[in-house]
Amino acid sequence: MKAEKDTTIETLRGTVIILVVIGHVIGSASDGGMKVSDDSFLRYFYYTFIDPIQMPLFTVIAGWVYTLRPVIREKINDFILKKVLRILLPMLVVGMCYFLLQYFTPGTNNKGNLLDIWKLLIFPYTLYWYLYSLFLVFVIVAFIDSFHKMNTVNNWLIILGVSTFILLMRDAVIPYEQPNYFSYKGAMYLFPCFILGIGLNRFKAFFQEPFIKYAITIILIVCIIIQQLSWFKVIHYTVHKDTIIGLLIGLLGTMMLLRFRLETKWLIWFGGFAYSIYLFHAFGTAGGRIILKRFDIHSSALIFTVSLAAGLLLPIVAEKLLDKFKITRILFLGKN
Repeated sequence: MKAEKDTTIETLRGTVIILVVIGHVIGSASDGGMKVSDDSFLRYFYYTFIDPIQMPLFTVIAGWVYTLRPVIREKINDFILKKVLRILLPMLVVGMCYFLLQYFTPGTNNKGNLLDIWKLLIFPYTLYWYLYSLFLVFVIVAFIDSFHKMNTVNNWLIILGVSTFILLMRDAVIPYEQPNYFSYKGAMYLFPCFILGIGLNRFKAFFQEPFIKYAITIILIVCIIIQQLSWFKVIHYTVHKDTIIGLLIGLLGTMMLLRFRLETKWLIWFGGFAYSIYLFHAFGTAGGRIILKRFDIHSSALIFTVSLAAGLLLPIVAEKLLDKFKITRILFLGKN
């Protein structure tokens, strides 16, 4: 019998998947998505609210949920195999479908060379980098946790600190030109987030200490102020999601959201489809944008609304259709 889901976590899962889709509608840079200019409100919204929080929140939730059924040493092989089927198989199948769609459909962004499709087996591809990275995180955590190395607050804090230090040193040590095999660079970014998620559920009492609560609030406010001063060029400092300020905003912001214990039914409903929405939303966001432009519709508000709706609803329809057949359920959804 399955345990009843935590409505707070499901609300946040629904929230973050909507943020992810909004982010891809806008585009991470001025040459992607809607191709909005760098001085627009949408770019400001993406930079200050979506980019720092979306992947940390998604990954913290994954770590939190992992603690409900942590790996045991005797079943570590089964655990990894399940993650291969759940994460890597749909990543490759859906990723190849998206690659082909981008290649053959007029008007899509970032077309690749058809002969490079094999690279999806080794290198991260567009938004699917996250799945490769998350799989690596699961494997590493499985080995650490199977030896009970995160069963105390002190050990957990050491692992969190070391993983954060590795991330902050990543770009200084690893050249940008270094091939990103299996999205290992992304795994370095996600690892502290996942570890934090484990700690938030496994050591709840630690985070209830008054000092910890006040420290989180004060540091988060200071980081947001620095971020805003950076955006408006008041200070000569650039904040990225994987710099110390950006990372703190993502991690501490996630902790604050968990503290609020939000519960919203419609967000919980979207949260139930979060994985499918992540897998398929790009088909909807790109399709909505291209169709509107084919009809010579260039209203940013309309493009944003239609692309967002398509990015959220098309994956839900796809899941319901693919879930009806065993082969498609396995290949596209990673379900047993």
